[in-house]
Amino acid sequence: MSSVIPTGLYVHVPFCIRKCLYCNFYVIPLGEGPLPRRLRDFRSLKHQGYLRALEQELQDLPQDFRPETVYIGGGTPTELPLEDLSRLFTMIRDHVDLSRLTELSCEANPGTLDQEMADMMVENGVTRMSLGVQSFHDGTLELLGRIHNAQEAWNAFTLLRKAGVQNLSLDLLFGLPTLCETVSCNLEAIDTLRPDHVSWYSLEYEEGTAFTDLRNRGDLVDPPEETTEREYAEIRRGLHHLGFHQYELFSFTQPGHECLHNLNYWKGGEYHACGPSAHRHVNGTRSANPSDLQAYLRDSAQQGNIEHLDPEQKARERLLTQLRVTQGVHIETFLQDTGYSIHTLLGEAYATWKRVGWMEERGGYVRLLPDAYLISDAIFRELI
Repeated sequence: MSSVIPTGLYVHVPFCIRKCLYCNFYVIPLGEGPLPRRLRDFRSLKHQGYLRALEQELQDLPQDFRPETVYIGGGTPTELPLEDLSRLFTMIRDHVDLSRLTELSCEANPGTLDQEMADMMVENGVTRMSLGVQSFHDGTLELLGRIHNAQEAWNAFTLLRKAGVQNLSLDLLFGLPTLCETVSCNLEAIDTLRPDHVSWYSLEYEEGTAFTDLRNRGDLVDPPEETTEREYAEIRRGLHHLGFHQYELFSFTQPGHECLHNLNYWKGGEYHACGPSAHRHVNGTRSANPSDLQAYLRDSAQQGNIEHLDPEQKARERLLTQLRVTQGVHIETFLQDTGYSIHTLLGEAYATWKRVGWMEERGGYVRLLPDAYLISDAIFRELI
């Protein structure tokens, strides 16, 4: 078993046309007035200050840094005007040694994507696109506060294929406060479109989001737990039928199209990150840029929330993230890399989780079992 830990680079683009009602990421809604006006005007907005600060931060990366993966996320990278997004790719090429690069991913919103932008991204070396669809049901999209409709999602997928994107992922949500039959609707769309990868997450009510405020006021009602469990089972069963392999708790892939950047996160790898609110993990230390664009513009080298992990903390965190991968954690490799035994870190909980059918040990690996996937957050809290 190889214990080589790869490296990645994450670049955060903090701009959006409008912030979705469930979103808790650091994003800056742009434009004013109704949505049609924002969509008409958004590409006239310039981001020169952000790009200058980002370029300085890219220049300040270690000279020997050679990432295997680059991921451009947000926010909405495709909110940037064409020339600004093109400049972002140029800055990465100019200031980062990409000689080891195996994957260049970029997120896209169907409401801010056209053929010219799709072609430009492929010409700039993008090998993988993550399309933030969330649902192919118009009523659900309206509930979520998305700026696109189902037809625009179909159109965006088609134009990315036309541009030559060979690794195309869809982001979707389930467990929504709605009676819409979104799971079956989305599975039908996947069957027709044939993406290479699907990330299908359970909706989380995060502190400070509009959705959480609406729920707390009683204007939104969580679906019953058994409904969410039934949806998740339908998702897993439906995607398996369509030839997808589940390789992470909420990620499904056709053979050879796993997200290498995310696998690096989940397997305890290291990564640098640039942009406001971007988080990095280097040499056992976690740090983050300020979640404040103006502070970032004043000093892109400023870092906050610095956390130095001691060896046991680092081992526990690595165990937690690796258990997200359905393959599980290789027992001997984990011991060699961290100096800690999985069984020691799990303690008495290990026997309990095995007995109730949440965990197993097989073929030299410890892994979660499907009955534990949806309750994994509660399990992981016991490891921290």
